Amino acid sequence: MQSRTKVEPTPPIGVIDSFGKGFETVMSQIALISIPLLLDVFLWLGPRLSVAELFRNFGSLVTRGEDVPVESAQILEMSFNSLAESLNLFSFLSTSPLGVPSMVISKIGLSPLGEGLVISITSWLTAAIVVFVVSLAGLFLGVIYFAVIAQGTLPSEKKLEDSELLESIWTGWVRIVGFAIGIVLAMIVFGVAVSMLAGLGALVHSSVSGLVVSLGVAIWVWGLFYVAFAAHGIVMNNETVNTAIRNSLLLVRFNMPSVVGLFGLIVLLLWGLGYLWLIPASDSWVLLIGIVGHAFVATGLYASTFHFYKDRMRWTGEVQIVKSGSSESLGVVKRALRGNKDNGEKYKEEDN
Repeated sequence: MQSRTKVEPTPPIGVIDSFGKGFETVMSQIALISIPLLLDVFLWLGPRLSVAELFRNFGSLVTRGEDVPVESAQILEMSFNSLAESLNLFSFLSTSPLGVPSMVISKIGLSPLGEGLVISITSWLTAAIVVFVVSLAGLFLGVIYFAVIAQGTLPSEKKLEDSELLESIWTGWVRIVGFAIGIVLAMIVFGVAVSMLAGLGALVHSSVSGLVVSLGVAIWVWGLFYVAFAAHGIVMNNETVNTAIRNSLLLVRFNMPSVVGLFGLIVLLLWGLGYLWLIPASDSWVLLIGIVGHAFVATGLYASTFHFYKDRMRWTGEVQIVKSGSSESLGVVKRALRGNKDNGEKYKEEDN
């Protein structure tokens, strides 16, 4: 009877190596930055969907009444007016982190071309419909962005043909929309539950209520880590939402310290460099340098998450295989990690 040699898993790449590979991908395929670059240029120089009239009317209603002090009413009205002037509903084209990141949405002011075309929306129903439609378009743009980055991180022999890529983008968009709706619904349900518990805690002491809210926020953020790579599975491997979430849970469970380090550094870099990019005034052409810099850095960081996901899924699968210790379990694990790649069609791959 032959003894089976136990092969140890190949160690995965680290967080810093992921960043290196991500920026190497962008340097070799600089066109990857075009989507966030063009989006920011559009939000900066293009037309605006304004809800200024709605917020001005809303501010007047809130500040109206004898019980509201004059100074407080003036401050509130000025705040609503400022928000009204700066809000552009086209900003919902940026649905990051499930879409294209944008720097310009946080930059308030006129562009070098002046005020430009302003389309006023005077109905709350119209505003809600516009936000919904623009958000769907933003998610579609995000899937295209993720898909081209994912293709950029793959070797040539594994890249999809143009027709396959288009089909993958369409399928991925439908699944990402479903995933986003699920996240929003879960957030609402979780928020209501935390609010009820905080209300009960307030009956005991006000500090208990604050503690419950803080704990709820921490639990929610912690939970988001476990589904952080669901979009990667949907876009890169054409997985169903359930399979992508299951694989994300598996990956994060095996790699939690590295996952926290990866996303922690990404947030620090984006926030830190964001202050640098936003130094020029919005009506200065120098801001274009910040837009280009942000597009390059953000795309490099997003690409690093795809390199991290791809290699950590490989390592996680190998660890599971070693633990299973049987060829039958090997096939089960590979199919579980592989997901639903061809929209329900059997995915053929020779197991080594």
